[in-house]
Amino acid sequence: MVIKNIQIKNYRLLHGISVNLEDDITLIVGKNNTGKTSFFEVIQTLLTTDGKISFEDFSHECFGSFREALSIYIESLSETDELAKEELEKKVILTVPKIELQVTIEYDKNKDSLIELSEFITDLDPERNDATILATFEPKNTLALFAAFQKREDKEETLFKFLQANIAQHYRSLCYALDPTNGLRREIEGNFRDKVKKIVSFEDIKALRILDDKKGDRNNTLALGFAKYYQERDKTKEDVLALEKVLKEIGADLKLKYKKILEKILLDLKNFGAHTPIVIPDITIDSIFDSEAVIKDNIKYFYRHDELDLPESYNGLGYSNLIYMVLEFASFIEKFKNSKEEKVSEFLTVLVEEPEAHMHPQMQQVFISQIMGLLNEAKAEKVHIQLVITTHSSHIISEAGIDLQKGFNRIRYFNRTDGSICIQDFNKLDIGDDKRTFRFLKQYLNLHKSDLFFADKVIMVEGVTERLLLPQMITKVAPSLRTEYVTILEVGGAYTHKFKEILEFIKIKTLIITDLDSVGADEIACAVDLAAGQTTSNETLTQWLPGKSSIIDLVSCDEEGKLFDGYIRVAYQIPEPGKTYYPRSFEEAFITCNRDLLNKTVSVPTETGTNDVKIKNEFTQFRTKAEATFPTDTPYDLRPKGSKAKTNFAFDVMTFDEEKFGKWNVPFYIKEGLEWLCGMCILNQPEP
Repeated sequence: MVIKNIQIKNYRLLHGISVNLEDDITLIVGKNNTGKTSFFEVIQTLLTTDGKISFEDFSHECFGSFREALSIYIESLSETDELAKEELEKKVILTVPKIELQVTIEYDKNKDSLIELSEFITDLDPERNDATILATFEPKNTLALFAAFQKREDKEETLFKFLQANIAQHYRSLCYALDPTNGLRREIEGNFRDKVKKIVSFEDIKALRILDDKKGDRNNTLALGFAKYYQERDKTKEDVLALEKVLKEIGADLKLKYKKILEKILLDLKNFGAHTPIVIPDITIDSIFDSEAVIKDNIKYFYRHDELDLPESYNGLGYSNLIYMVLEFASFIEKFKNSKEEKVSEFLTVLVEEPEAHMHPQMQQVFISQIMGLLNEAKAEKVHIQLVITTHSSHIISEAGIDLQKGFNRIRYFNRTDGSICIQDFNKLDIGDDKRTFRFLKQYLNLHKSDLFFADKVIMVEGVTERLLLPQMITKVAPSLRTEYVTILEVGGAYTHKFKEILEFIKIKTLIITDLDSVGADEIACAVDLAAGQTTSNETLTQWLPGKSSIIDLVSCDEEGKLFDGYIRVAYQIPEPGKTYYPRSFEEAFITCNRDLLNKTVSVPTETGTNDVKIKNEFTQFRTKAEATFPTDTPYDLRPKGSKAKTNFAFDVMTFDEEKFGKWNVPFYIKEGLEWLCGMCILNQPEP
């Protein structure tokens, strides 16, 4: 028995979403403010805790529906025809917004007990093996709600202000058995949360964010964690019984010692009332050791450091959080295992919210590895657990979300488009049967930590030079990008196209900066010559954008041809404004647009006067160039050759003293691309 799908309507940013869950682990990822935390909160609020829902929890899109429902209600008040009035009142009830949580559970008729689930099964079709729980927050009496608003004392009070103050009086939580095929629903009587819990236990784990580095203020994280784990242990186990026996013997021994020590004061108290009307009752002493209290309050936990035992408060927050959350998860498993006879729940779903708090990358990977190990152990003991994790950790994604067997299928990408949240289910990502592409993506995303899943925008570059210089180029031509989370991925021209499916799938605004890479008929690199019938060796340009191989076709490609669906754009070398030279690579383009600067000689103040400095000599690449040839050689002749020379070139540009020598220019094709990237994006709309 597992949860296959969760749908949410009208809750905060989650106006209408559908999330399919994996049988084992589901990772919910995405940028900030895309509803990941709300996803957990609505589950806990409606199905487990009876938490408070306020008017502010309704999605922004509901506001218009509230206004519309009020307008229809007012219209019904003046309607004299009873049938028409009744129709208007029905329309009011259908229009007023409700928060809804729909949980679809799939079961195996041959293995699972359906006793508890049977109340939610709405169809006896033998071909079906699903049941749907629908929890809602809806009006108690819709017409009474609007009648109360009409009768409010303060006629200046708006509908929204009224609802803010009175929503709890007029709304309630209900639960239904739903048949999704026809929309029919049957209300569940009694305490529906207890009935849901007998089917599925929702447990949550949150990182202890209240911890800080002040040793005096630190919670006893280990004591809390171990105490909870012990509390859920099977008390019939031999080791637990042995502990209880020892504690009982110690208690009996201490009882005698306490009595001896306190004997005199007890006698004095008894004699105190001997000759007065006051009667002092007999006082007896016992020593009781509760094992759970001992583990929580009496055992002190230390970290071993070399030969010294340090108190828990001396350890870093990351270690404390790591151990606490692993213990929490282990405790849930023990609790579930040891309650199977009582049938508290048929299966367990654990919701883990952003476990990476206070953990460095390696520790994040250790955490998810430990959790997956516990999950596998539980599975081996026939304890079925579904784990749902929200995370901003690329390390957790690379460890648990990209699997050689399951591919990217565990990932659910929460995305924001035009102010609304949409869910990208990676089960629908199709990279065909290209196993090499999948292996490349898995290895690459492991190495580069899957940052593209959390970025606002992406820049993909071909080489180290562009990657090193991009921060400076962004500052020069598109400074607004510095306020956004832009991830820069260096992948090389031969591999960029392998990201085609994944970038088109998650619909994140992406700029691809690559090279023209002209080659002759012999497929050997050469300077661009439009009359020579050259082609490109760049697979990104031929297999993705703009999908052309001829140099003539590439240089004549318009803006539309360089775009995919408005959110992916390619940028490759084009002539500088007013120039006719076509560079082949970034280094050529840089030399082309900065040639006047490189040819200059400037007077630099020194302690004894001034010194004439040739700017070209500030670059390792040009120091050996003869004075006569530098102004006349083509950028292709002047380009650095080989990876070492290109890296040196990049560092020369990075360390160039612009205050002393003047500012260098960004090649036009990159400037054009960065300006597009910082422009209005379909995923960068204002808040609703």
